[in-house]
Amino acid sequence: MIQVPESILKRNEQRQDDLQKKKDEGPSQAEVFRDTFKSQQIKIESLIESLELIKDRNKLAEVFNQISKDLNVLNRYLATSSMFLIPYDIKICKGILQTLQDKSTELEHKLLPKKKFGFSSRKDIKKGVKKLEEVQTNETPELILSVQCGFSDHIGKKLVLTHVEVDNKDVGLARLEKCDVVINGAPNTIHLVNIRACRILCGPVVTSVLIEDCKDSVLAFACQQLRVHNTISSDFYIHVTTKAIIEDSSRLRFAPYNYSYENIDLHYKQTGLKREINNWDNVDDFNWLVNNQHSPNWCILPENERIQLI
Repeated sequence: MIQVPESILKRNEQRQDDLQKKKDEGPSQAEVFRDTFKSQQIKIESLIESLELIKDRNKLAEVFNQISKDLNVLNRYLATSSMFLIPYDIKICKGILQTLQDKSTELEHKLLPKKKFGFSSRKDIKKGVKKLEEVQTNETPELILSVQCGFSDHIGKKLVLTHVEVDNKDVGLARLEKCDVVINGAPNTIHLVNIRACRILCGPVVTSVLIEDCKDSVLAFACQQLRVHNTISSDFYIHVTTKAIIEDSSRLRFAPYNYSYENIDLHYKQTGLKREINNWDNVDDFNWLVNNQHSPNWCILPENERIQLI
């Protein structure tokens, strides 16, 4: 009979004790991360696979918003978990996230195509409208916008666009301060960049409103989709058929859209927006990841502080 050395027996007992201890302690942080990451990956992949089956633009925009939010959350989860992950796992997860992002971006360009133009400092005055040419300035290097008419570089002005000038066009407003802007028509999109202490009232918009770098302003829009980035201390009166999205923003207040003017009913019909669907108080904050707790970056505008916009 072969005699097993006592040292080997002790090592074996130690391994068994270690295995039992790990079993008693439950899964490690890395194991929990891998399970959670995988389940979220499958969820996002399922959303991406559903996109080409969706025919309604409102629903498409809503699903793209959800994918963007889920990817943002998963990226942050990876970043906060990296301290207990090995470099190989981090690399694999980053690759998966990039692949999902690329697929989503490719489908968004295909299913919700947008033109690519940029704001310009050049001004071509025609019928009182300053055209924003297809030249991108250094002030908005990261924002590629589709712009056919609008205003830029004004302080303390009353600026008006009529339905003849904006219907089904891409409108841009850039570098405005203490201006009162009225857009009575049905533009295709609205893009705002670098807005300070302005009041901007707009009729129904066919698709989306994109706001970048706005401060101390009052804004009224009816649209399918509203995205707000890098904006502070502003009040929004909105009718939005998906969800409003905010990011890197704070001290924002929201109220239902109450802007009214002659022919607004006609412009609603032109855009196809459904008045009965309004998610004005359903706001997604991409910087707030705590479930079941309201984001501190936005709130409902109290009724006694709301103003009638005319």
